[in-house]
Amino acid sequence: MSIAALGILIVAFCFRFTVGDTVVLPILPACIGYFFIRKGIKVIKHENDTLALVYKIATIAMFATVGTLAVCLAGAESWANPLYQAVKWIEVLTGLVIVYIIIEGIKGMEDKYGYMMGSYDLRNMWTIITVISAITEVAAYVDKIPMWVTAILLVIKLMFMIMFMQKYIEAAQLYDRRDAQGKMSEEENGPRFRL
Repeated sequence: MSIAALGILIVAFCFRFTVGDTVVLPILPACIGYFFIRKGIKVIKHENDTLALVYKIATIAMFATVGTLAVCLAGAESWANPLYQAVKWIEVLTGLVIVYIIIEGIKGMEDKYGYMMGSYDLRNMWTIITVISAITEVAAYVDKIPMWVTAILLVIKLMFMIMFMQKYIEAAQLYDRRDAQGKMSEEENGPRFRL
C-alpha cells in the first residue's frame, strides 16, 4: 500500500519543461506515477469496491498517459495547442479524483476494521492541495500574476503533499500491523490529532 505514495507524489508533481512554444518535455511522467499507484493498490484492492475501482482507474490512466508521453516525446505537443491544454487539465483532474477515491477506500477500511487510519486528516489535506492546484493551474494562464506567486503556491503545495504523504504512510503502516482478526491494539487505536 505504501508504494502508492510514491505514485501519488509523481502524479501530483508531473512537471513539464517547455522549450519555446513548441516542445513540451515531461520530467516526471504521470504514467510512472499511475504504475506505482496501481502496484500499491493491487495488494489491498480486495478490501472494498472503492479500492478495486482505484486499481481499474490507475490501470486505464497508466496506459492513457503512456500515449500522452509518446506524443510529447515525438514533439507533436506545444504549449499553445488547445488539445495539449485539454489533456493537461484531464490529467490534473484524474490525479485529484484518484487520490480522493483512495481516501474513500481508506475510510471504507476504517469502517470495516473499526479503527482510525487518518482518512479525515487525509481528506482535509486533499482539499487544501486541490484548492492550491486549481489556483496554480489558473495562475499559469494569467500574464499579470508574477512568477514568485506561483513559486510560493508550489512550495505550499509541496508542504501539504509532504504532510499528506506522511499521513498516508502512517495509514499504510497501521493496515500492515493489524492482527489476524483485523483489529488494532488499544494503544495504536487511540484518539488521533485532527486538522
